[in-house]
Amino acid sequence: MKDTTILRLEHGEASVEISPGLGGTILRYGWRGVPILRPSDGLPDIARLAACYPLLPFSNRLAQGRLAFGGKVYPIPRTVDYAALPMHGLAWQRPWRVESQTSSSATLIQDYTPEGEPPAWPFPYAARQTFTLDDAGLHMTLSMHNTGTAPQPAGLGWHPYFPRTPQTRIWASVGEMWVNDDANLPMYLEPALAALASGIQAEHTDYDNVFRGFGGRAGVAWPERGVAVTLHADATFSHVVLFTPPGKPHLAVEPVSHMTDAFNRYSAAGGRAAAGHDRDTGTTVLAPGQTLTGSISLQPSTLRDAGIA
Repeated sequence: MKDTTILRLEHGEASVEISPGLGGTILRYGWRGVPILRPSDGLPDIARLAACYPLLPFSNRLAQGRLAFGGKVYPIPRTVDYAALPMHGLAWQRPWRVESQTSSSATLIQDYTPEGEPPAWPFPYAARQTFTLDDAGLHMTLSMHNTGTAPQPAGLGWHPYFPRTPQTRIWASVGEMWVNDDANLPMYLEPALAALASGIQAEHTDYDNVFRGFGGRAGVAWPERGVAVTLHADATFSHVVLFTPPGKPHLAVEPVSHMTDAFNRYSAAGGRAAAGHDRDTGTTVLAPGQTLTGSISLQPSTLRDAGIA
C-alpha cells in the first residue's frame, strides 16, 4: 500500500512538505507565499515529479548500464523509463522511514540490502536525510554508511527543481564544464561560460551538464517575483549539474559529489577498491563502517538582499 504520509515543517514565513514514502522527497518549499522549489501537484505517483529528490549511491548516468569496481563488472538495471542508462541511484526509488520530527525539522532513514538478480545495486548501505528550517532557510544533510563487509563506491547529491519564469536567472561558482556525447555522458572539458559566475538568463539555455570545481555557491533569481534563492554546499559537493531543458517550466541546480559516470572512470584509470577519495572524478570509496556525508542550504531572500536589485 502506498505511504501517503506528508511531513510539514514550518518556521517563520517558510514551510516545507516532505514525503518519506515517495523516495524521501520534498514536495513543496515556500517562503512568504512564493514557491522556492517547483511545487508538486499533490502527491505524485513517481518521485522524479517531486520538487526535490536525493541522489544516492550515485548521481546521473552509468555508462553501458554497468558498474566496474574492484576488478568486477556489475550490471545495473535501468531506473527510469525515459532513459536507456541507469540514473540517479536508488534512494529516490525506495521509501524512507521517519526517525524523528519536530515542528521545524525531520530525520529520515533508509536501509538497503542487495536482492534480486541482478540487484539494483551490488552493495548494502544505510542512508540518512535531515531537514531543518530556521531563519537562514532550509538546511539538508545526506549521508551514506557502508554496512557491508567490503569497500564500496559512494556518491551523494540532490536534484532540486526550481520554477522557470521568462526572466529567471541562474548563477554558479564553477570551474570547467564537461561536454556530453549523444548519451549525455562526459566527453571532454571546456571552460564554463564566464557570465555564469554573475548570472545568465535561463530562458534560452539548454544545459544538461556537470561542472567540476564547484565553489559551493549557486543561485536562482526571479525578477518578476522579487525573490531569489542561494544554494550553499559544503566541500563534499565538488561538482554541480545544471539542467535547463528548453520549453520546460522548471530547471535544476544539482549539487553532487562526483562527475557523471565517476565510478567507471575511476576504475578505468586504475582506481583501487581501497578507502579514499579521487579528486579527478569525485569518487569516494568507503571501507566497511565508513560514512560519506554532505550538507547544503537553500536560503531564500529578496532580490535586494541577494545583491541583485
